[in-house]
Amino acid sequence: MILKDEKQDRELLVEYGRKLLACGLVQGTWGNISVRLDDKYMLTTPSGLDYDRVTPGDMVKVEIKTLKYEGDIKPTSERELHGRVYSARPEIGAVIHTHSKYCSIFAAARMPLEVEDPELAADIGNVLKIADYGLPGTSKLAKNTAKALGSATGCIMANHGMLCCGPDIEKAFDICGKIEEAARMYVDSRWER
Repeated sequence: MILKDEKQDRELLVEYGRKLLACGLVQGTWGNISVRLDDKYMLTTPSGLDYDRVTPGDMVKVEIKTLKYEGDIKPTSERELHGRVYSARPEIGAVIHTHSKYCSIFAAARMPLEVEDPELAADIGNVLKIADYGLPGTSKLAKNTAKALGSATGCIMANHGMLCCGPDIEKAFDICGKIEEAARMYVDSRWER
């Protein structure tokens, strides 16, 4: 049985997955989103399904601590990454991981993102740390990323992408866009014309 709030959260994951796709923050099946249901459970996007085709019923209920999931649909391979954030940060209600264009430049360079615009820095911090590399879907990646994130709103994942979080999906999405904008501004300001 799906509770009313869980139904709404499933719909929000579909909605914001499509928004990430429309804004160019994800491509195809890359990236993943989750929302915290309560202290025990999170909902995650499924593994390998396009954001433009996914339905609320495709979202996967996962135990935050054990990473066990309900049903036959496999959750994102990065569920441990999401679970670690929720375990360490009780105030966090949503996590977004993307391979967005400009943040991926910093990920490939293994370079922290210095946020030069004061208005963006006020929302996302002055520097987004770089997490040490770990293979996708591994405990090493989850541990390294959670460590780099610390108490911040986001971080860059070496050779991988970026991760951000917020108290709810709306705020996490806003932060995601602002981090990508900060990365774009940094790159553009150094491009020789």
